[in-house]
Amino acid sequence: MKVDVLLDLSFGSSAKGHVIEDLLKHRKYTASIRTGATNAGHSLSYKGKMYSVQTIPCAWVDPSVKLFLGAGCFIEKKLLEKEIAMINDAMPEQDIRDRLFIDYRATILEDQDIQAENDGVGMNKEMGSTAHGCGAILIRKLWRGHNHEVSHRMADEAEYAEKMGLKVVDTIKMLNEGDETVLLEGTQGTMLSIHTTPYYPYCTTRECTASGYLSECGFSPFDVRDVIGVIRSFPIRVHGNSGATSGKELTWEEISMICGREVTPEKTTVTKLVRRIFTFGDEDYIHAIRINKPTKLALSFADYLAPDILDKTDMADIDPMSRDILQNFIDKLETDGKAPVFWVGTSPTKAIIRNMGV
Repeated sequence: MKVDVLLDLSFGSSAKGHVIEDLLKHRKYTASIRTGATNAGHSLSYKGKMYSVQTIPCAWVDPSVKLFLGAGCFIEKKLLEKEIAMINDAMPEQDIRDRLFIDYRATILEDQDIQAENDGVGMNKEMGSTAHGCGAILIRKLWRGHNHEVSHRMADEAEYAEKMGLKVVDTIKMLNEGDETVLLEGTQGTMLSIHTTPYYPYCTTRECTASGYLSECGFSPFDVRDVIGVIRSFPIRVHGNSGATSGKELTWEEISMICGREVTPEKTTVTKLVRRIFTFGDEDYIHAIRINKPTKLALSFADYLAPDILDKTDMADIDPMSRDILQNFIDKLETDGKAPVFWVGTSPTKAIIRNMGV
């Protein structure tokens, strides 16, 4: 088994879905796995239409790729059903359930968990949490039935799985025994990691690092071929009291001035609230590099750096002054990150492919 780990090097919302689209075109994967929970959403395009997923791997857009939800997944039934229906509608020539495999250890996220995070003031107002119940269900899982109702796993949902036509398996055994080339789709961002972030308690409920994702999937570090780190030109944090970064907070009007066009303020995939945006933070980037040691880098939202970068697919087509700004930024990423930048996103659907590799 060979595994490529794709992850965000900052605070999430780095267009990982867009990077995955291009990876699928240039690298042959036989399987893709996702862990994490429903508080992280990825957006990508398929046949000219944008789609968002919070449970099923983005690699669903390639009909030849087997899809896995790993042992560390938290699954909300209604959301899973919604995504299955959405994908089957987008890809009517096949049933996504024929190539979707769910680990029997994956945890069921229930309504009581969502309610627990929204009682009173609610975590979304206290610390900018999505309040999707991911922290509450983790607490129940950790208590293992002591003082709390024990959390349910997919293994406990045989009737539901049969009714829905779901394949519940041992994903660790299945993937390790197969000769698979796997794309591990990381969620959220390194700087949100519960244990290693400098910004606790303004973080998430798990480790959003290469080692963290591998652990939740049951993979060995020796399985890894590449660690692909995705970084935004201007990192974001979610709406509200969501914490700081090592950069300076900007307004969306300032971003518009920098790139020479009116930029519509971004909204998060999950909450649909306007994101906060910051200048690039060197300290945060170096921290994420130390933890993940990526072998390849992808730069997203490069079109925010200067005018005339939007929608470009070739560096040669960019105005010389803007091209110099972009190249200097890439050079710094490569110097500090000790890895090559192989992909530069210039819009939600366009990118400059520099050296994808095999």
